[in-house]
Amino acid sequence: MKQLNLFFVFLIALIGLYPIFLPSKIEEELTYELEAPLGLVYDEFYNLRQFSKWEQLTKQDTLTVKRFSDPQEEEKRSMTWESTDAAIGDGKLTMTDFGINQFVDYQIEYEGWDKKDDIHVKFTPSKTGKTDIIVSYVSQEVPYFYRYFIWFKSPLKKFEESFAYLQESVKVRLEKERKEGKLNFGEFRLVDLPKTTLLTVKKETTFAEKDIMAKVDQSFEAIYKSLINEEDSFNYDLGFPHVYYTSMDEAKKKMVIYSGVNWIEDLTVNKTMQKTVIPEGEYLLTLHQGPRSRKKQTIEAMQRYAKTKKFQLADRQLEVFLNDPKETDSLHLQSRIYIPIKKD
Repeated sequence: MKQLNLFFVFLIALIGLYPIFLPSKIEEELTYELEAPLGLVYDEFYNLRQFSKWEQLTKQDTLTVKRFSDPQEEEKRSMTWESTDAAIGDGKLTMTDFGINQFVDYQIEYEGWDKKDDIHVKFTPSKTGKTDIIVSYVSQEVPYFYRYFIWFKSPLKKFEESFAYLQESVKVRLEKERKEGKLNFGEFRLVDLPKTTLLTVKKETTFAEKDIMAKVDQSFEAIYKSLINEEDSFNYDLGFPHVYYTSMDEAKKKMVIYSGVNWIEDLTVNKTMQKTVIPEGEYLLTLHQGPRSRKKQTIEAMQRYAKTKKFQLADRQLEVFLNDPKETDSLHLQSRIYIPIKKD
């Protein structure tokens, strides 16, 4: 009996002293690759309602009650949860910072705890159109006996469990959006482009983006001025603005661009405008998002992707603007870029 009592005393002492040898906080990193374009993956983390569908931080209790902040308040995006399960408890996840298609930062606050955990999620596109995710988790200083909890059930392990659900979520969403014709940032598609006829103004420009946009602005100003009616509007559906880049001379750092809109039948054009035909054929298509200064990076990404698929791209480009560079924040600028595929 005495030996048994000594054993229990030893066991209790071991339980009481063992946390000394356990880490007092979590500083871990997790890497994962998803078969989905960068823009869609980023949105799964940025959109907290999407995030809540696959995260496993609170999924242990199916009766967990979740509430979301007003999505219009970008600087205060948050998700709170309430659970009667002691292993989950009540808490709040707040988005503290983000870079579009680059990273998302969160803080997690558990009710009854003084400090917060920090999570940094970084997104990197791969050459093949997939997305690499790096999750860095830094916890607060954990109270002495709670060190057992982070040792046996690290919150980062719940993120690891979440990735299987995230992969299924992006797979379903990607299939749906492709059927709807939506293109995500970081996605590459081979498309058959029909012959496209444009009403354009021809300009010669350097490769500098400022020079290009200055010539594009001049061209569209001339086109819109000639087509505007007495009510300061248009009698035609002009569609999205197009810019066709041709005759690229690497030695002289110059090229010819044609800026314009969809061709309008039976329209009498002035001397500054002309009819331009974009040849039909197979093109590589992607979405550029962000400042014009980063367009070169998008083109380079297309070239890397083409190399992995073992085909070559021509030196012409067609760009279709989806919003107005003069009226849109540079981070939210979008354009579709088509580059023809060389045929043997």
